[in-house]
Amino acid sequence: MQILWLILSILAAFFVAWNNGSNNAPNSIGTAVGAGVLSVKKALMLAAIASFLGSISLGIYVTNTVMHGIVNTMAIQGSIVIKGMIAVLIATGAWTLFSTFLKVPMSVHVCIIGGVIGFGLAVGSSFISWATVIKILIAWAIVPVAAIAIAYGLFHVFHRSFKDPSVAKISVIIASYMTVATPTILILLKTATVSDIVYVTILSIIISTVATIFIYKYWLHRASKGGDPVHEASRILLIMAALSMAFSFGSNDVANSAGPLAAILYALNVGKPPLVIWFALIVAAIGLSAGIAMWGAKIIGTIGEKITPLSPLTAYVAQMSATLTMLVVSRLGLPVSTSMAIVGGVMGVGISRGIKNVNMRLIARIFGVWLIALPITIFAGYILTIVFVNYLP
Repeated sequence: MQILWLILSILAAFFVAWNNGSNNAPNSIGTAVGAGVLSVKKALMLAAIASFLGSISLGIYVTNTVMHGIVNTMAIQGSIVIKGMIAVLIATGAWTLFSTFLKVPMSVHVCIIGGVIGFGLAVGSSFISWATVIKILIAWAIVPVAAIAIAYGLFHVFHRSFKDPSVAKISVIIASYMTVATPTILILLKTATVSDIVYVTILSIIISTVATIFIYKYWLHRASKGGDPVHEASRILLIMAALSMAFSFGSNDVANSAGPLAAILYALNVGKPPLVIWFALIVAAIGLSAGIAMWGAKIIGTIGEKITPLSPLTAYVAQMSATLTMLVVSRLGLPVSTSMAIVGGVMGVGISRGIKNVNMRLIARIFGVWLIALPITIFAGYILTIVFVNYLP
């Protein structure tokens, strides 16, 4: 029977990861496609690769939180954890699939956290870390607002600087450096010791400098071939920001599948925590990438075109503001959806040009689906856990 639970848990985790990738692919590439910088096919493949790399390199931080930071799975009987976490995965996958059909970029973290809370309520509320839940809820509230504020500020900075070709050169260098340096620092920095900070700083400066020089020379090459310098700069920076966002999406959202799967594998006693976490990460990372590549085109238009019209420059600002926000919360181990960040980023550039440029009816629809997702998945996780625990062998 143990092998059947193992197979079912892997399939359920892959199902959630696949749906997560297909639903949230536009978070990283929707702006690039909407601005006409990348074709859908090319954007999906680049996003799939970057998402996989982000899952493997940074995904462990948020996975630990989902695995046992919300509900203390270590203190619950193994068979109950197995059935309960499979119930969580099924509830999450079903609502995410439904959201995709509605063409709404779903905050899958809301679904998974709701399912986990439902599981905790079914086995005993004393197992739930309410302090962690409150911290996550606060992060959910802060992230869209932070992305809006960053996008609003960056829009005014880059909109003005890119008007002057001489200043645009400096903007390309600064933006390139920032786009490369942020994920590099967050990936490499493991502790807050002085030696580690110095080491990471030096290495990040070297990597970011080399990358920026390459990007700058490529920009000059494109401009010398007759391309408009501002357009070419925006195009290159947008592609970089899209890849960074796909990377941060993988680093954060992989936990939606990997966290419950790791808890199940640990309860099945198939390995120690480091081993089961890495196995779960790989399964979820493959699922995310497959979902992006195979079905990610379904709701690209919602992010890239319908919230507000995007040019390469405004698309870059929206994408970069969301990326910066997500990379920080991923490193802090907070399960926050990239949907919250990119919707905030796109809103920010729209608001900076006037609130009339934002499709507030669509925004209300998106936030409405997010709000009802939490109680629905709590209820679904609760009911499915009770049914699975009491009626399945």
